[in-house]
Amino acid sequence: MNRIDLEFGDLQAFVAVAEGLSFRAAAAQLFISQPALSRRIDKLEGVLKVRLLERTSRRVSLTEAGRQFLEHARAAIAEMQVALGALSATAAKRSTVVTVACVPSVANYVLPVALEAFSAQFPGVRLRVLDESGAQVVQSVVRAEADFGVNFIGVQEAELDFRAIYTENYVLALQRSHPLARRKTVKWTDLCGSRLISVSARSSNRVLLDNALARVEERPAVFCEVNHVTAALALADAGVGVTAVPALAYSKVRYPSLVTVPLVAPEVRRTLGLITRKGSALSAPAQALYALLEDAARTGFDFP
Repeated sequence: MNRIDLEFGDLQAFVAVAEGLSFRAAAAQLFISQPALSRRIDKLEGVLKVRLLERTSRRVSLTEAGRQFLEHARAAIAEMQVALGALSATAAKRSTVVTVACVPSVANYVLPVALEAFSAQFPGVRLRVLDESGAQVVQSVVRAEADFGVNFIGVQEAELDFRAIYTENYVLALQRSHPLARRKTVKWTDLCGSRLISVSARSSNRVLLDNALARVEERPAVFCEVNHVTAALALADAGVGVTAVPALAYSKVRYPSLVTVPLVAPEVRRTLGLITRKGSALSAPAQALYALLEDAARTGFDFP
């Protein structure tokens, strides 16, 4: 079967002429010149290899082939309008929801900083937060399940753009009564006699810490393993042990019995960044939230 390349504008031109039987009226309706309209009709007839209109100096009429083709052209235009309407509705629906993928510490302590300003700016926009592990955040953005992500991994992903916004140190979270709580700094080797609560080996935080501590001769043994930093802090708050967490994960309001002490020898840092798919454009609400998080990072995330 031979391929026939029909252009939407040519179909519109034919229908406009066929319905009004006037090149002048059709040209005015389509906001084009009469010569341009004539070229569209000539091109359409050339593609179809059939005469659709009879034209004289006084009148325009449809040929038999033109009458038959008119119904098909109308149907094609109607189908295209339905399709375009559906796409517009989908785009409008998407613009009313912003989906952000982020690690739990960001969801709990970083994201709320920007939400009050965001809600005031876009009161009709709903927010969907995917609080996941670092690896899952990356995949959520790659698969377009999230508009953008906030993560400390992803910089090496070829499909993503990573914009660094904040660098934080890991600190030791422990009860105020613990002997190490009075120190200005704590070495990792000082934890060898403590009950260390750690996130599991599947966590991106654990991978980062293991890599950073690979050359430490006396590494502290893990006493208790959990899946998320929030669980580690809750156990430390209950007096089960001590835990090493990113500084942003600690909240003195949520964990009033805990204090934090900088960990050294070595200092371990992680860099949070905003990740997006290469070549993708954010909706206006998503771009606004992205910018608010950038601004919050510049002020060190002002939260209790």
